[in-house]
Amino acid sequence: MSEAPLPAYVDARKAFAQKLSIAGQIELRKLERVAACTAEADGKVNAELSFSTDSAGRRRIRGEVSARLTLVCQRCLEPVAEEIRETVDLVLVPDEAAAEALSTEFDPWITEDHRIFLADLLDEQLLLGMPIVSYHKDGPCSENTRVEVKAEPGTENLGKEEAAEADSSNPFAVLAKLKLD
Repeated sequence: MSEAPLPAYVDARKAFAQKLSIAGQIELRKLERVAACTAEADGKVNAELSFSTDSAGRRRIRGEVSARLTLVCQRCLEPVAEEIRETVDLVLVPDEAAAEALSTEFDPWITEDHRIFLADLLDEQLLLGMPIVSYHKDGPCSENTRVEVKAEPGTENLGKEEAAEADSSNPFAVLAKLKLD
């Protein structure tokens, strides 16, 4: 991908008429919502976008956006690097009514005027590609994920009814009974 900076916006009238293709980078800190979800807002976002009109007359924005984000590991709360790569395939629509009328197979991008702000578009696409929960795949925190369940002392050899009676003071006795069943 090109290391040239992306423009702040694209004029939709010209972009679709000229079948424009652009490639470049934008600073991560300019994508406000993605930057707010990261541990560090440093870095660049790479994008390749093409603007065309399909056979049905829909104005389509297609391409790819990628970035290396530093997120917070939900196991150890330390930084973890995640490579995010998201495919862009949007249909440009003027308002909510047009978006609702669009077939469910298409993702709408609503713009009320002729300007498409690329930071907003890339921000949205990266948010969709981010993991719900980030964590280290390898490392010390990934090795400590096993949870061991131990029986109450003295109840290992008891039957179902006896174990339930022995655990009647335990608020989780019902769960232990279900486990034995």
